[in-house]
Amino acid sequence: MKLRYTKTLNLSLVLTLTFFTTCEEVLDDPPIDRIPLNEFFTSASDAETAIIGAYHHTFRSDVYTGFVFINNRSSDDLTAPLDGPQSDGFMWRPNLNTGDGTVNGLYNACYEALANINLIIQRLPQMDSRAFFDQQNPDQDRQKQIEAEARFLRAFIYYHMTLNWGGVPLILEPPNSVDPASYRFSRASEQEMWAAIMEDLNFAEENLPTNFTFLAETDADATINNKGRATKGAAMLMKARIYLRDQQWQEAIDKATELINLGEYVFTARWISIFDATSTVSQNSSESILEIQTLAGAGEFNPTGGYAWFHQDGRPRRGATLEAFDLFEGSEDDPRDVRKEFCFSQLEDAPEQIYALKYANAFPWWNPENGNPFNFVPMRLTEAYLIIAESLNELSYPSTEAIGIMNRIRERARDPDFPTAGIDPANFALYPNQDSFREFIRDERRRELMYEGHRWYDLLRYDRYDGGTRAVEAVALLNTGFEERILLPIPQLAINQNPNLEQNPDY
Repeated sequence: MKLRYTKTLNLSLVLTLTFFTTCEEVLDDPPIDRIPLNEFFTSASDAETAIIGAYHHTFRSDVYTGFVFINNRSSDDLTAPLDGPQSDGFMWRPNLNTGDGTVNGLYNACYEALANINLIIQRLPQMDSRAFFDQQNPDQDRQKQIEAEARFLRAFIYYHMTLNWGGVPLILEPPNSVDPASYRFSRASEQEMWAAIMEDLNFAEENLPTNFTFLAETDADATINNKGRATKGAAMLMKARIYLRDQQWQEAIDKATELINLGEYVFTARWISIFDATSTVSQNSSESILEIQTLAGAGEFNPTGGYAWFHQDGRPRRGATLEAFDLFEGSEDDPRDVRKEFCFSQLEDAPEQIYALKYANAFPWWNPENGNPFNFVPMRLTEAYLIIAESLNELSYPSTEAIGIMNRIRERARDPDFPTAGIDPANFALYPNQDSFREFIRDERRRELMYEGHRWYDLLRYDRYDGGTRAVEAVALLNTGFEERILLPIPQLAINQNPNLEQNPDY
């Protein structure tokens, strides 16, 4: 079954639980408007349809893409809109309020996705395992794999929700009553959230395959499935992220090393082969662990490419910060660091204005007919190496392995088209102590992963680690009296419906 997030089919289940699917086999059937729940989950194809719908809810609606949008806007890599910082609550948290439509929409989209995911997790074990047996792939337990995919997606959503809201209602079962009072859950603690997330990831890692080639009929289908679905490697990287956040340095090293040793992913020789939006060859690169599969012209959330988000009336709306721009070595005439060329753009008639470029289509952004949008890349192999290098430095300075990793990443930032350019290798003479090398690793991580949705979480993590104020400064909270507005507000509409919910501080 091909995993493409394109045309959608609305399957309205009881309690208005909704699945969205791209399964071509379903689309070949006569149109179906409503399917009673007791007639669904009766065949393996039903389960396949449901899990593809769960991917759509998580990646192609307002969930993951919404979090990336908020993370980039909250970080110190983007400047305020043209009409001033006060117009954007994510970049100016004093003005963010409990009635914000984006926050409310994201919160609701998360629980809509979770309702469908929980239904899959509940119903799959009740199905006859014989329905999933495949003579051509007898060693594959597809029933358990689908559950593992669903549990990965649940962990993925709760991971982002916890980092943005703190503890939220931890709902692990689908709705089973029409009485609203039965769904008035209180907020779980952050500790409870992380425990549940890790439990799902443990199950996912144990039961997900390393790849889904066995589902594909062609090499192209194999690529889409291997990169577009949750795999064992994706679960490993999620766990390594959490270990890093919790300063479990050795555990982070071990899990990231396990991921690398799978041999499924290869560090690309050229950095631009991951993000060159002028060619579809760059889609689903050898180092991508998870990519959101996009196609134009199908009513997608953003059929024009990633950074169309940051454009308005044909011109970029939000700029890159000068700090982010200056973090890279080289200039337009001397592109020592090719990543700089692919992260920023300058307008010919206003060169002093610098704009975010990564993920923007090379084609005119306002015309989706000019080409497919570029895939978003939530997970790639380089992050595992960065996790190892950071953790090694925290355990012991100096680490020759850590500096070797960093220099391998820096060397790749040289573009073969510019043989005289490149970034000089790092050495411990430049970073003579653990603190200076830590900052170097953090800067290199920022350069490598810029605009991929990591920076805001990194700022929160750094402040948690060393008691800094980088996050509150990035969203203009320093010395405002609203410093605890680092977290997003619980939507007031949700509190009105559920009086057991407590609001985050300072709202």
